Amino acid sequence: MAAGADIAARAITALDAVLAARATGRARVVDASGGAATPWIEGLAATAMRERELVDALRRGKGPDVVVVGRPTPTLLRAIREGPPALLVLVETMPPDEHAALAAIPGLLVLGPQAALRLGGGKVIACAHDRGELAGIVRALGATEVRLAIAPTPTWLWRWLAEGKLKACTVAGTVHAAALSVQWARWAEAGARRSVLVPVGFDAPPLDRPRAPELDAAVAAHALERWTGPVFPSPRVIAIVREGLAGKTGGAAAIDPATLAVWTQARRALPRTGAIVGMQAPDPALPMDAPTAAFLAQRALLRVVQCRALVEGDAPTAPVLAEDGLQRAREVLEGAPEVLSDHESKVVLRGLGMHVTRQAIASSASGASGYAERIGFPVVLKALSPDLRRRTEIGAVALDLANAAAVRRAYASIVDAVERRAPTARLDGVVVAEMVDEGVELHAGVIKLGSGDAAIYARALGEQAALEPVLGLAGGSPADAMLLAHAVLSRLPVPALRRDTDPDVRALAELFVRLTALWQRFGERLLHVELERVRLMGGERGYVILDARIHQRAHLEGT
Repeated sequence: MAAGADIAARAITALDAVLAARATGRARVVDASGGAATPWIEGLAATAMRERELVDALRRGKGPDVVVVGRPTPTLLRAIREGPPALLVLVETMPPDEHAALAAIPGLLVLGPQAALRLGGGKVIACAHDRGELAGIVRALGATEVRLAIAPTPTWLWRWLAEGKLKACTVAGTVHAAALSVQWARWAEAGARRSVLVPVGFDAPPLDRPRAPELDAAVAAHALERWTGPVFPSPRVIAIVREGLAGKTGGAAAIDPATLAVWTQARRALPRTGAIVGMQAPDPALPMDAPTAAFLAQRALLRVVQCRALVEGDAPTAPVLAEDGLQRAREVLEGAPEVLSDHESKVVLRGLGMHVTRQAIASSASGASGYAERIGFPVVLKALSPDLRRRTEIGAVALDLANAAAVRRAYASIVDAVERRAPTARLDGVVVAEMVDEGVELHAGVIKLGSGDAAIYARALGEQAALEPVLGLAGGSPADAMLLAHAVLSRLPVPALRRDTDPDVRALAELFVRLTALWQRFGERLLHVELERVRLMGGERGYVILDARIHQRAHLEGT
């Protein structure tokens, strides 16, 4: 741990030396690119050095803090491995395997390939996933506003922003998904309220694969978007959003007819965005020299206002867990296989105070009808089996059963369907469950990340186009749970979140708080808690978990 801390401290010192170079010219920065760094490196006081001299200095352990090169030769690469500088800046192209090998050298930070670096006197860090995009972002922000412009946005920039001389600066730009990690999520959640860093280049994460690397990037991406929601990655849009977050908006008091015409057409072209409350007309505080960019920026800034109100409002409190419920959950986990059945999973969830369907397991048609009488009609019947994932498709689910006769017929039909269409599946009985009132259905859960952390996720179901799942680090505060819940529900088509009858953000946040408590208690043995169907509805319960499946580590691994 101490060695890692020393490396991090050395890296931050070297990075801060880059900033000091502009003011003092005394930083230990060497340009061995042979002129390739121009015009990509600006404002950096560097000493020109031939490669042979640099190699000798590195091998003697007297190398500079920062080295700027075009593409390292094999000789220079060997010297860098023997005596790495704190920061290596690559201004030319480089094969991915060579770049990965460099980035793996302990104690070495790499910027590039095709790096761009510019030092200025402002208070904004501009970053981008490539040089061309960086130039556009600097123009949109205004060159005098920029203290540091850097591309491609490096994996380690979060460390400099959190610990170095850039801590008080705001950030505006883009970052590629390949550069994102859980550390970026922690930086964003620690208070990046005035920054707008737009993730690009990532797809929907695989929610069926715990520890998948894509999950870490998705958690970081959604943490960067936690206040604004997804931002269109246009330099002008990014600049307007940053100005709005900093309170620097100052557009014209009156909107001219030409701007209104563009705005009206934008609402027609993007009807879901245009229907959001507050998007009926341009905000006169925003700059309207680019109406389309202002339209996209205004949506993000409206989201910020909503999120701030949520944080300042009534967030759910940390749950008080009943000891008998926890003990029952522990017993079920310890006695269950690696994949728990729906019924076993719900016993665990109920032990943590989550709302699950009232249900019982029947082993005969008469038993099923008896349970249905006690639960109350109408009821649902579904096959109980760890081997069935798509029960509806094989006829192993029956809905809206209104009387005992219908229940007995459905029981027989379900058993027959499993025997005919899934003969190898183990059938442990038939679940008799209550029918739950209508509402918004979600796919939600908590899943282990490759970093060892866990992420809570959710997405709405039933839309014509599949909605993107939203992820957030488990273990956050109740306010974080509110922001995550709002991010999930704000992806629903309008008029969601406009009326009193819309989904309850607080109810979903309470579910997230309970999932966090579950992971804090049993996370050492859990891989994935998948709530395949959660229904949000009004009333005292707020939500009900319809289907659940818990995946845990093999007992030889877990505790």
